[in-house]
Amino acid sequence: METVPATMQAVCLQAIPQGMPQLADFQLQQLPVPVPAAGQVLVRLHWLSLDPFLRAQLGGRYVSPCPPLGAVVPGYAVGTVVADASGRFVAGQWVTGLLGWAQYAVAEARALQPVDPALGPPSTAVGVLGIPGLTAWAGVRRILEPEAGQTIVISTAAGAVGSIAGQLCKAAGARVVGLSSTAEKCALVTAAFGFDACVNYRAPEFADALRAACPQGIDGYFDNVGGAVLETVLSQLALRARVVLCGLSDQYNRSERPPGPNLGPVIGARARLEGLVVYDHLDALERCRQELAGLIARGQLHYREHIHHGLENAAAGFIGLLRGENTGKALVAVEHAA
Repeated sequence: METVPATMQAVCLQAIPQGMPQLADFQLQQLPVPVPAAGQVLVRLHWLSLDPFLRAQLGGRYVSPCPPLGAVVPGYAVGTVVADASGRFVAGQWVTGLLGWAQYAVAEARALQPVDPALGPPSTAVGVLGIPGLTAWAGVRRILEPEAGQTIVISTAAGAVGSIAGQLCKAAGARVVGLSSTAEKCALVTAAFGFDACVNYRAPEFADALRAACPQGIDGYFDNVGGAVLETVLSQLALRARVVLCGLSDQYNRSERPPGPNLGPVIGARARLEGLVVYDHLDALERCRQELAGLIARGQLHYREHIHHGLENAAAGFIGLLRGENTGKALVAVEHAA
């Protein structure tokens, strides 16, 4: 059994963010390493996932409640088992779960999932082969159902979910148009992820550029943004279009919900809007992992990781994620003393 230190680094919630989170809302602390009780597992964390849903959770607008002040910031992570009081895992085994922003964590064994390193690098268990990958897969396979010749639009196309969703639609024969926040990201979306086109949704001529990219209208839309971007896309839907409502990054930092979009075009297009909560699709996680890992191995699916080093940079990385500074999956490489 590896030697476990008495204390560990952890990032704790110092204040509830008001608007865009600030570094002062988080505090790096030295805490005792937790000890597993019966049925629990002590995990040494190696990779921490930075996810937009955390902002909604900290604002009290998520399926999980906001953590109390002083608590370790919640988040998905992947690590190796140090001690197991459940009999389910062995020391050194890779696992993933909601473990939080810390060097070590204790979790109920039933809340952890084993990670198969043969499928891909362990970091992918919180990225393309984890919840972000499942989110993209479920939205495309179970709601969008793209067909050859259709035009599908994907928001946050350079991100962990959007980049995978767009490539899955492309593999189905659809024409795929991405939406991203800068010209540089749009270039990445077409060059690295193979989208047919990408439009800067922050540009003043966004609506016209989108119409030029989708001259026959939009048959499917994967939305992670909401707000004005969603309203612009809804105004250009083709008949019988499908829309996946997955994220609302436009309002994560708002204190009040903005007015809803005009849904008249949805009626005119006889479109179907469906909300996507990834936890409803956990039954398909292993099937999704196998499928995506196979596509990666065959060179048919590409992913990127945006890595921050050390827990001391986790808060800055999270804030950068909310500002749209990441390309691909945002991660923290958790460092440990030698």
